[in-house]
Amino acid sequence: MQVSAHYPPDFVSGGTLIPQRFARAARDRGHDAYVFAGNLKDLQPLETSDSFDDGIQVRWVGVDGFLAWHSEKNYDNPAVAKLFEDYISEVKPDLVHFHSIQTLGTQCLSIARKAGCAVVVTMHDFWWICPKQFLLGPDDEPISPAVDCAYVDWGVTSEWLEHRSQSMRSALADADLILAPSQIAADVFLANGVPRQKLRVNENGIDGASEAESVQRTIGSGVRFMYTGGNNLSKGYGILREAANQARVPVGTTLDLYRSSDAGFPDWATSRPAYGRDELAATFAQHDVLILPSIGRESHSIVTREALASGMAVIATASFGPEEAIEDGVNGLIIPPDDPSALADAIEKVSNREIAQKLISGSGGSRLVTVAEQVEQVFEYYTEVLAQRERVADPVVPAIQQLIRKVVFVIGIQGAPARYRAHLPAEALAKWGIESEVLNYRDPSLPAQVLAADAVVFYRVPATDQILDLIGKIRACDSNIPILGDIDDLIFDPSIEPLLENLDRLTPDERDLWRRGIYRYRTTLEHCDYFIGSTQTITAEGSRLLEVPAQRFPNGIGEILAKLSDRAAKQERAKGPLRIGYFSGTDTHDADWQSIEEAVCEVLKRFEDVELWLGGFVEPSARMRPFQNRLVRVPFQEWTQLPKVLRDVDINLAPLTKGGRSDIFNEAKSAIKWLEAALVLTPTVATPTQPFREAIEHGKTGFLADTTEEWVEAMVKLLEDEQLRKKVAFRARREALLDLSPALQGELYRNILTAAWRHVSQHGHKEASNFSFVADNEPFSELDSWVEPYEFDFTFPPRSRIKRLVRNAIHSWRVEGPKGFMRRVGSKLRLTSMP
Repeated sequence: MQVSAHYPPDFVSGGTLIPQRFARAARDRGHDAYVFAGNLKDLQPLETSDSFDDGIQVRWVGVDGFLAWHSEKNYDNPAVAKLFEDYISEVKPDLVHFHSIQTLGTQCLSIARKAGCAVVVTMHDFWWICPKQFLLGPDDEPISPAVDCAYVDWGVTSEWLEHRSQSMRSALADADLILAPSQIAADVFLANGVPRQKLRVNENGIDGASEAESVQRTIGSGVRFMYTGGNNLSKGYGILREAANQARVPVGTTLDLYRSSDAGFPDWATSRPAYGRDELAATFAQHDVLILPSIGRESHSIVTREALASGMAVIATASFGPEEAIEDGVNGLIIPPDDPSALADAIEKVSNREIAQKLISGSGGSRLVTVAEQVEQVFEYYTEVLAQRERVADPVVPAIQQLIRKVVFVIGIQGAPARYRAHLPAEALAKWGIESEVLNYRDPSLPAQVLAADAVVFYRVPATDQILDLIGKIRACDSNIPILGDIDDLIFDPSIEPLLENLDRLTPDERDLWRRGIYRYRTTLEHCDYFIGSTQTITAEGSRLLEVPAQRFPNGIGEILAKLSDRAAKQERAKGPLRIGYFSGTDTHDADWQSIEEAVCEVLKRFEDVELWLGGFVEPSARMRPFQNRLVRVPFQEWTQLPKVLRDVDINLAPLTKGGRSDIFNEAKSAIKWLEAALVLTPTVATPTQPFREAIEHGKTGFLADTTEEWVEAMVKLLEDEQLRKKVAFRARREALLDLSPALQGELYRNILTAAWRHVSQHGHKEASNFSFVADNEPFSELDSWVEPYEFDFTFPPRSRIKRLVRNAIHSWRVEGPKGFMRRVGSKLRLTSMP
């Protein structure tokens, strides 16, 4: 059975064609095929009727009035779910494939599962992870692809949002298989916590995809553009209108606007009526370039692939789905979304006949999938799911994950290190149902908390008599409590002392104290069963020195910094000249700054209106004196203020010394400077240490520079090209959010805890080592156990009730039409008048 809120002929779109395609394929393969579908046009709400689509029974249910995103019935609709349950009981399917089910209710998945059906879900858009299905905010503005990281005032209560999220999570728990229409959509789903073990890709097939490479066309007297998104602002109609007016194109260039008004467009744009599916080939044959300026995110974009299959080039925003089929500069152009100037530049560029001819002759991007290939794959998935239900899955890992319900993070340091290594993992684990406590190593409640936990993580904890005694009690208790040691620096290896140049400035007494600290950190780690490092270098060294299993947990994104950064990124940079920025968090980075100072001076010579912002404690040399009037000193910033400062610079610098004694130490430093700048859409130039090489794709998500010449070249490129700065920053931000989101961080940490729990259960706690232990006597003390709070008040300015009602009313009128809108108003009035 196929289940979809929208189905032809009631509603026709790329997404509605897929359930129809699968239903007909099931019938053609000899299966009994059924459809349960929403009806927007012909039926009253909850009214049902039956019809036959090419011999397939379709049970229609009226869903008019349930489409508004802020309506609870958009996702929680018991009345429709009861009608679905009746239909399930009537036709008794073996497998139910859910498609777009907004208005039908997430309860339907549980109903199908309880009826003994295999349950498959295709996420045709982002409705499952975002209140508005195209990753848009309430005012149709694009939001963060990691929704929990978005700074958005939804205009609804936090309880409403949590109820919606919980409904989605509960429903997906009943799915056997979840399908995404593209790999990039799957990446977005993973970044938002969709279960990895259930997720597969089933790309939408394209008619004519097999002949795509053989299509040849030649540009005529002028480049012919087309747009198919209608007057819908989320499809970029308004952006296109602004860009078309900015673009300077040759005589003979044309732009056809299908299903769209040409009011306000230049005279080379013309409104055209909609075309049918049977007119698709002829319409595409009359054009050279498709423009897809979507603000909303596309999970696949059939029209992009159809255009490419017909031999056209495509200009598309970086809206996910189109990007898999387009190779930027080969068969089309990818531009940042919601940016009229970037689109105008792209139109101007492609209106050049030679450039357009090169693009339509290109064959980049992913291979187009045929309809037959898509159908064959989905039926293979059906077979797999039905077979899995007959087999008993390996119960060990899920069982361990159920046992790990509480984790205690013990910290020996405050500030940013504790935030990234304890507070952020704790926040991320909560998304997977795991409770955490972050406690100071001198907290009197520590023994009771640790012995009641399911796992304990010691982060940068110097050994004390009390901590070693507590570890002994953990080992002796009846519970299986894995002891993990986490560190984000090489300060647990005494052999690095001769390699650290910044130690030269310490007095002998200070150096002795530093050395004792190294031995105390190492002593604690020697008593741990499992090691967690922040970078490859640290993780490898931990495994080598401690002789325990080790895994890497990279520094990632926390919700607070992400939202603060999202808020900053929505703002224009402060007015003024272009700015280069270097920000140091401690007073140990003078050598790093000196490694690039010559390059920065050269750039300041070439660009007499560029400023240099120096933050923190770094001290420039006399070489900078000629530029004193353009040197802005930024005092050390609280971490909650840093996003605004990073947003106001145009280029972020992240140098580290190379070729000296400190090489291995710097190779161990994470790429946080790139990450924090990326979140506010500021591009970074960095030294190519291993963490930065891993984070940055050179020229795409940042720049890597080793020599003075390379630093100069990278800065000059970025200063001279505003669109390059925007592209690099946009890609970097997306890469960060899709690789290091809180949900992904939580999944990874849960996997590490699971592996550690399993290791200890099989091998016991770590045996004593030969290391010379060093510990001090530091009694537990309430006065000395303070933990810096990890919190921020994101209270939005109060919206007036009238403003909120007007905004929601406009949305309801647009999506539900006059009848649905009046029905909603009547329902509200009845509820209000009830005694």
